[in-house]
Amino acid sequence: MKSARLYTIFWVAVLLGGVFSSCDHTPERKTTFAVVPKVDDASVALAKAAALAARERYDVAVRWDVSYRPTAASQAELIDKLVQAGVDGILLSCIDASDAELRGAIDAAVAAGVFVGTFDSDAPGSARSFYIGSDQTAAGELAAVTLRELCAEGGRAATGIGLFGGVEGDAAMAQRLAGFLPEVPDTAALLWSGDVPATGRKQATDFLTDEAQLPINGVVFLSGTTLAEANSIGGMARLDSLCRAATEAEEGAAAAAVFFDPTNDVLEFVHRMPHCAAIRQDYPVMVNGGIERLLRLVRGEGNGGGEVVYTPVEVIR
Repeated sequence: MKSARLYTIFWVAVLLGGVFSSCDHTPERKTTFAVVPKVDDASVALAKAAALAARERYDVAVRWDVSYRPTAASQAELIDKLVQAGVDGILLSCIDASDAELRGAIDAAVAAGVFVGTFDSDAPGSARSFYIGSDQTAAGELAAVTLRELCAEGGRAATGIGLFGGVEGDAAMAQRLAGFLPEVPDTAALLWSGDVPATGRKQATDFLTDEAQLPINGVVFLSGTTLAEANSIGGMARLDSLCRAATEAEEGAAAAAVFFDPTNDVLEFVHRMPHCAAIRQDYPVMVNGGIERLLRLVRGEGNGGGEVVYTPVEVIR
């Protein structure tokens, strides 16, 4: 009898094991990508929306990860953590392509089997598989041509121009300058905020205050971060008076201004000022195209041969 009971218990256990194993609903792990911008503010809101929407569009897991500080060292640390977390691919907007530590983090990620592509700001010389984004040199030239037209509208020369950038080693900043300066060489200042909004706003305000005696005919914001916080552009009285048209009720200089990567607040400013324009990149095309390329690489369908894909930019008045 004892052996019979043991025999019965054995087969019950086998049957129950089969039932429970057939009911295992552990979800299959999805391919996981991390989208890593330089900053997380309103200037990249369209990129963030596209990244989060890609989860359903491509049936993948997508993370939106931003480094603790807008520095190359912090971004390199984030890349290391993403590799340890087991992501399959990283779509990176490189904050400082000149930094050896950051390039090393990209190379180490690729060596560990993680596919890396760049968008918006490239990391040339690294092991990244592709770059998808604006032709930043052409965008810089477009900004210069636009500024000259705006200055001409106001009867001004394109001289005494103030330039305000983000991180000096940012490849996008360098390429925009390379396109801009040959067309508009007479600049009064080139200042770098390090992608810290408060620093950028103070630099612009101090420049417009300290150089008020100069004929400042225009300003160009090479990085959208300076004016990305809510109401930041409205709080810069010096910029407002520089760009506002002169009327009987108000005193304005009607100077020219060009803004890269505008927020909605900046676009509203552009629409109401007489000689202002914005240069807008197509972030949704960049992000969707980047995730598509990472997905093909994961599936073994791409060669990762350093492909460069340019996406459109537009001038908004």
